[in-house]
Amino acid sequence: MKIVSDTGPIIGLAKIGKIILLKNIADEVIIPPMVYKELFGKTGPESKEIDQALNSFIMVKIDIDVEEATKIELAGLGEGEKQAIGLASRLDNDVILLLDDRAGREVAARLNIFTTGLIGLLLVAKEKGLVESVGTLIKELRNNGYWLSDDIMKTAIKLAGE
Repeated sequence: MKIVSDTGPIIGLAKIGKIILLKNIADEVIIPPMVYKELFGKTGPESKEIDQALNSFIMVKIDIDVEEATKIELAGLGEGEKQAIGLASRLDNDVILLLDDRAGREVAARLNIFTTGLIGLLLVAKEKGLVESVGTLIKELRNNGYWLSDDIMKTAIKLAGE
């Protein structure tokens, strides 16, 4: 399985020291150039972990040839979301788009691209035995400035069986 990721989930994982989960869950982790640019410009305490991931297992896919119909759907989104969705649309069915942006997820759904967000990835990691507590990680995310609503937090903890 391949993961194509937008910027936010990678930053969130780095903030809690869990960016390696991407490598442990997927055969390939791919980002488009704008996501790379956004990650490369990150200067917070998580930047070291992001740099290590970019240098070891996160691959940048540069040539993204998106169909016209897809370009029309992508209008109005941020450039990182546009490129991530466009890239995922060009890959085979064995791809998950890691994206937290609601508008982007709605576009991806219209394009029949399977998406999950950072919380969904943490739930998969728990299923695979890669993390012990989703609730603890969600609280850590919030403590490190990653915005998650109370409803999302409660739902995720319930889905994790915690």
